[in-house]
Amino acid sequence: MRVLVAAGLDPSGGAGLLADLDALRAAGAEGWAVATALTAQGPAGARAMEPVPPGLVLRQIDALLDGARERPRALKTGMLGSPENARALAARFGAAPLASIPLVVDPVLRSSSGLALLSDPRRRPPAAVLGPLLERATLATPNWPELEALAGWPLDSEAEAVAAARALPARAVLVKGGHRQGEPVDLLVRGRSVVRFRGRRRRGTARGTGCRLASAVAGLLAQGVGLEDAIRWAKRYVERYLDRVLGKRKA
Repeated sequence: MRVLVAAGLDPSGGAGLLADLDALRAAGAEGWAVATALTAQGPAGARAMEPVPPGLVLRQIDALLDGARERPRALKTGMLGSPENARALAARFGAAPLASIPLVVDPVLRSSSGLALLSDPRRRPPAAVLGPLLERATLATPNWPELEALAGWPLDSEAEAVAAARALPARAVLVKGGHRQGEPVDLLVRGRSVVRFRGRRRRGTARGTGCRLASAVAGLLAQGVGLEDAIRWAKRYVERYLDRVLGKRKA
């Protein structure tokens, strides 16, 4: 099964498109990689970002679809670089032949080292910039700070996070709990339903866990796996990835 991913390129492979493709392979899917931005980053963090012009982003998609024997069975977006790219992808993913395909939106706003990854000279709220894409989304996967940015105010409790998730136009929202104090609990919010996915906090962090989680979910949705089961598998995959990366640092 094929998944079309639109995201930024991290040359180190720790995050972005290379991490997306790694996660898709682990989930049993294949990926098409559409670059939305180029970055300069490595083990010491992200240093610079340059968005790809939206026309070139769309040409990449056109080239992949033209003459292809197989259409993608799911779509995933990560870092977009610019509001123009967000708008262009929302329009393209909302039109034939991609309009009916599941879309996972990871609303990446900053790198783990603090570099802004969605540059808007007009300084519009992230919810306004990403709104049309979120309206198309089957699932959005913000972490706690991203959800706060989308809501426009600090979130001091799980109840406030659930309310903020329900205010987003995506059909479902997975609020990732790694940035919360205490036990890391992810919240899947769909209408009045809230499903909690509990995890175990590790000592140390690794880049690209959000990219990998969202891509693994997209890879499983492409194969017809239900949303909750896809999230459970993707969380286990990310936990194994964390254990492997953190284990190497200790060795």
